[in-house]
Amino acid sequence: MRIARPSSKPSIVSKKKKDDKTLDANARFYLNKTQSKPRGALIEEILKNWYGDYRRLESHHGYIQWLFPNRDDGRNKHAQELQLHEIETICGNSKAHARVLKAYQMMLDFYGMKLKNQRSGKIERARNWKDRFQHLNKSHHNYLRITRILKCLGDLKYEHLVKPFIEFILHEAIVEHTLSNLLDSCCSYWIDLLRNAEREEVWKLFESLSETQTKKISYEKHEGSKKEKKQDESKTEQKTEQKKVSAKKKAK
Repeated sequence: MRIARPSSKPSIVSKKKKDDKTLDANARFYLNKTQSKPRGALIEEILKNWYGDYRRLESHHGYIQWLFPNRDDGRNKHAQELQLHEIETICGNSKAHARVLKAYQMMLDFYGMKLKNQRSGKIERARNWKDRFQHLNKSHHNYLRITRILKCLGDLKYEHLVKPFIEFILHEAIVEHTLSNLLDSCCSYWIDLLRNAEREEVWKLFESLSETQTKKISYEKHEGSKKEKKQDESKTEQKTEQKKVSAKKKAK
């Protein structure tokens, strides 16, 4: 798979748009003062009662823009773009900021993953990873959700969680072949969210994993061919031996 690398990359946090002080829906939501819309709830209720409710998390399309607001337009007309003053409010309130992490962990569980270390951002498979990976691998609208989640983490001072998530997806897609359908989004969109240095590291990882897998496949094909050749030779020897035995019987 050949991927063209962008020549430069701005900060993961977008500051090009002006800050609208009159908009504060995201801050109020994360402060547990207003419900998400439509058909939503307070964030504490969502984090407590929606966790593990995979049917609701899959079919409900209004909560994701509230849980993971960013500086871009969304498809939910009831949600608003994240404002710069809201970033300061959410990140400046310990309870509100902790809710961002809990929301991320809820979605990781939905995808069959688990945050092993909050400081490093390292991710591992959850107990139910097989069923959840199978679902995620064919649920393309969740790839758009992931893009929003990663952008939000960057905006709300959890940027250190983005790179480990991408690295995990690359490993599962290229090495384990469990999330292969996510590879295009990962290479085309998610890696681009990283800053230059981290982005270069991830591209090197991508190339290393791809090269290793190519060599592994070539080796397995070579070994498979050798095995088939030995099996054919063995069959030929058996037939030759059978012919000799048959010839001796006729001679008698």
